[in-house]
Amino acid sequence: MVTNLTEEAKAIWSKAIMAKDPSEKLRLLQLFFSKMPHHKGTEKLEVSIKKQIASLKEEIAESKKKKAVRKDIWIVKKEGLLAVVVDFDFTDSFYKLTGLKVEKYETFSRPVVAPLKALDIVIQTYYAPIGVGNFRNFLKLIKQADVLIIADKRALKLIEDEGIVPVTNKKRLVEITRMPSGGIRIIGKSSYINEEELRQFLKSYGLENCVIKISEDATLDDVEDYIFGRMQKVYVFPTYNKENDVKNILNALGLIRVYTLDSSGAVEGPPLLVNENSTVQDVANKINIKNIKFAYLIRDNTRIKVGINFILKDGDKIRII
Repeated sequence: MVTNLTEEAKAIWSKAIMAKDPSEKLRLLQLFFSKMPHHKGTEKLEVSIKKQIASLKEEIAESKKKKAVRKDIWIVKKEGLLAVVVDFDFTDSFYKLTGLKVEKYETFSRPVVAPLKALDIVIQTYYAPIGVGNFRNFLKLIKQADVLIIADKRALKLIEDEGIVPVTNKKRLVEITRMPSGGIRIIGKSSYINEEELRQFLKSYGLENCVIKISEDATLDDVEDYIFGRMQKVYVFPTYNKENDVKNILNALGLIRVYTLDSSGAVEGPPLLVNENSTVQDVANKINIKNIKFAYLIRDNTRIKVGINFILKDGDKIRII
């Protein structure tokens, strides 16, 4: 249910999300919290704002203690897909998924990563046993992930309490990027949101210039969740069969594998990961091939000639001409 904030509260929120100084942002968030309505429909928002206020207080206190800026090892560099195995306690879930045995002390001192390999792809996989402490650092990993592998269902409630909205696939995803100018640009189309209604909704929160990506099942509630910092994350439950787990991850993220062929017909390296319903042209754009005419495609051991708008399926092999 959309929270239906007053115009005064929305105006304060608009200033808060634009504030660069942590102390000023904290002041505005506290003011916003005092002005917002408090009822059943705003319970999740209240939790989210309280968490943001607490986080800002902690950030301000830490910045006063630090004399030098240190690199945060818990902010990891993404290489391809990044998955985080979220467990409620320290179990053997990470080992069963990746084959890497981990000592408990290792998970507190640094991010623990191992590859999840199957179906010709490698997924960068981190471990977050959130029931054993170090939660703040594990939360950083979770926020960077493309997908969460939930090894213990109790973990869902814990991350929801931190303002993260778990969704079973990318069809509900929303992403908003503020821009200095250019108005509102909408990428994607939802079955539940009228475009003009969406524009007015964004403007009411001071988002006059932004790029918003919406998926087919996204609602205004999901848009509002994103505006208020309640991040959405796609999750799957593990089966501990690597091929099944990778397949489930790709399905949840709406991705397919497409192989490219060289002039001799041999596969060139690992497959590209592209969105479902991608065309030959989409793949050409991804690998920076211009002025394409057509492509040869191998599907189910059959070779055919296809045009640039041909829709690809998982496992297709193509040579672009």
